[in-house]
Amino acid sequence: MKHYVVGFLFDGPFVLLLRKTHPEWQAGRLNGVGGHIEDDESADEAMEREFLEEAGIRIKKWKHFASLSCPEKYMCHFFMANYRKQYGEPRSKTEEKIEWVCLDDLMYAEVIPNLRWLVPLALDSEVAGPVEIFTS
Repeated sequence: MKHYVVGFLFDGPFVLLLRKTHPEWQAGRLNGVGGHIEDDESADEAMEREFLEEAGIRIKKWKHFASLSCPEKYMCHFFMANYRKQYGEPRSKTEEKIEWVCLDDLMYAEVIPNLRWLVPLALDSEVAGPVEIFTS
């Protein structure tokens, strides 16, 4: 089974997303920042590393809010954080460009479809711990 992390960085009414070039089914769409979890790291460590590699800033205080799994295929852990100026300015570090997207525009933006409910879930202060979601 493959393991992934995806993070959403919020700054007021904006969320930082990545304009994907790969895999093919995501090309041209926006998704959170993330990638594979390496064999020797935890999901938290992978989130910190992936965000540094793709957006150029180190964030140590990620909140794990959901995990989505398709048994025997993949597990994806979703994280959120709030932007602080001391992090520095996010900048694209790969060919996939980062973009600040207004939350009001999220429903109409070219996003990976599950972002339309994952981003609001990340902002839901009533979520006490990570929500586990199973799919087939």
